[in-house]
Amino acid sequence: MDSASKRGAAAVARPRPTPELLQKLRAGKAALREERIALPLPEKVRQLLELQRIYCSIVGRRRPLRSWERPWDVEP
Repeated sequence: MDSASKRGAAAVARPRPTPELLQKLRAGKAALREERIALPLPEKVRQLLELQRIYCSIVGRRRPLRSWERPWDVEP
């Protein structure tokens, strides 16, 4: 059984996004990127460490973390 038949007819009937919606999403993505670029380095490092902790908690629920996957115990 292929993946298309597993999804069923609901995936086929989903409407495509409008050009206006895509333009709005792209503009929002660009604005977020500009905000992140303007952040000072310590804030960027803090966000990186936070995302690593989130990733490790998700992966750690599925399987044991390998030694190189464990986050360092550091604070920016």
